[in-house]
Amino acid sequence: MCKLDGRHHLRYSSIPSTHAINSLLDSQHAKNHPPHKTATSKLTNKQRFNLKSPIKDVNERLNGVRECFNPTFSPGSRVVDHFPSRFSFHSPPSSSDEDLYHHLQNLDQAFRSSQTAPHNIAIVADGGIKKSQVVTAVAHIWSENSIIQCLQANLINVTSIEAKLMAICLGLIPTMEEENIHNIIVITNSTAAAKKVFESKTDPLQNMFIPVTLAIDSFFRKDGRNKIQFWFCPSKAKWPKHKLVDD
Repeated sequence: MCKLDGRHHLRYSSIPSTHAINSLLDSQHAKNHPPHKTATSKLTNKQRFNLKSPIKDVNERLNGVRECFNPTFSPGSRVVDHFPSRFSFHSPPSSSDEDLYHHLQNLDQAFRSSQTAPHNIAIVADGGIKKSQVVTAVAHIWSENSIIQCLQANLINVTSIEAKLMAICLGLIPTMEEENIHNIIVITNSTAAAKKVFESKTDPLQNMFIPVTLAIDSFFRKDGRNKIQFWFCPSKAKWPKHKLVDD
């Protein structure tokens, strides 16, 4: 219940400033929206005491919300709104051995192309929790069939999906800053983590992926040729390049 309650207040804190419900909240939460005649800010103390409404609860609890929400995640301003054709996700259509085999063949071909075609680069990323509860996020950046950068971060008190998301961010952000890179292939064993970068719904992880989302937006705006492909590679497949990171 506490988790649902927290998400309920995150929803209120992230609504647009033009949303009608702002006019019902106290002035410090109204986002400069003119108060409605029935707004809580216009109620007497007795009326406030007798009020039975979620609005009252929101007013009392919004001060405890600490997450920051970037305008980039508002409808109409999202990466998916402006650049829907500039990124893609590639996964096998099912979990069958045959579909996985064909998917890995396609992954091999995509990786080889990234190593021979000009302006292309590949990132292999993974993160996981060790027995010591220390989380390690690792990203290898590949160019011309060699690892040109090996990036690593150690964290504590984070989940497995946060570790995988951090690994993707580790590789993507410096790669997108490189000149003359137009096509990036990201290979990960968690497309769910990668897709969070493009989600607009309220998420406690949003503070983590705001920087990479802004970097992707800037990367796409910089050149009309710039694209990013996300390829799923399960750890059980032991695909050599991913196994290096996994190990």
